[in-house]
Amino acid sequence: MLGDKLINVLVSARVTREQLDRMKSVHPRLVIHGEPGGIAIMTAEEAAAHRIIITGIDYPVFRPDVDYKRLLAEADVLLATRIPPNVTELAPRLRWIQFTSAGVDHLWNPTLRQAKIIVTSTRGIHVIPLSEFTMSCILMFAKGWPRLIRQQQEHQWSKFLTEELHGKTLVCIGVGEIGKQVARLARAFGMHVIGVRRRDDIRELPSDIDEIYPASTLRQVLPRGDYVVACLPLTAKTRGCIGEEDFRTMKPSALFVNVGRGKTVDEAAMVRCLREGWIQGAALDVFAEEPLPKDNPLWDLPNVLICPHMGTDTALYAERITEIVCDNMKRYAEGKPLRNVIDQDEGY
Repeated sequence: MLGDKLINVLVSARVTREQLDRMKSVHPRLVIHGEPGGIAIMTAEEAAAHRIIITGIDYPVFRPDVDYKRLLAEADVLLATRIPPNVTELAPRLRWIQFTSAGVDHLWNPTLRQAKIIVTSTRGIHVIPLSEFTMSCILMFAKGWPRLIRQQQEHQWSKFLTEELHGKTLVCIGVGEIGKQVARLARAFGMHVIGVRRRDDIRELPSDIDEIYPASTLRQVLPRGDYVVACLPLTAKTRGCIGEEDFRTMKPSALFVNVGRGKTVDEAAMVRCLREGWIQGAALDVFAEEPLPKDNPLWDLPNVLICPHMGTDTALYAERITEIVCDNMKRYAEGKPLRNVIDQDEGY
């Protein structure tokens, strides 16, 4: 990153012409190799062989007329949604990967650390939409919307009592930026917010959180929650960390909301919990397997709201990504520290 040496940036994400033009105007040292829609760096067969899902709305359509292997071989920087497992072999000059997603647990490749490749995410882009989505789920259950919709479909005029959020307790498992924003919105409704974080050395109370406890005390905290919200990244420490005993300690009237990662929850235990009525219900934006298989029992549970991992997808999604990507590209060209560098020991 020294001197005036040109930096080859390969864009392997679905981008618009406007986004490409913005990237090209960031810094004269950056040579942007891309096109509207992005350049795919794996064939469908290569992806399938390694169980890499490339059917989402963010992955470029593969074009056989594009020599993607040559572009990879010349790339210093890669803007990507997915990467081939042998990316370090295909791209020997690669020094930095900017992923378009906020979480990278599903993209991780151990060879990146060995090759000393910097990895960055778009962490922070989901704070506003995901916190709003979380509160909408809570309000939907509190105000009886599932029942209202059923009654409308059946042409029923039947009144019933609903809940108020004011005075209720929300337990937030994970108090990163998303968890803090959920707490901020919950406090605006007059809720009491308890935060649970992984570190035991809690030295200060974040604003908008009334109480904070370490993860080691989770089962002592859960019985107090009217609403339990999981905002956890997926790491070796959080995988399956919410299990049967945790669900059993929740109130029978509690609502569980998961907007973190599906694999942080023991899904089989959660299904049993919801079937047997240990808690009121669940609102889920993430699942252990995505897309959620058609035979997954969660589909048919009447006390579950299923969202196809789109709680973050709003009209401002692309703009937020572009802002972080362009800022990081400028920083890289100028030799400055990058935003959202992934701790390769922690995985986020």
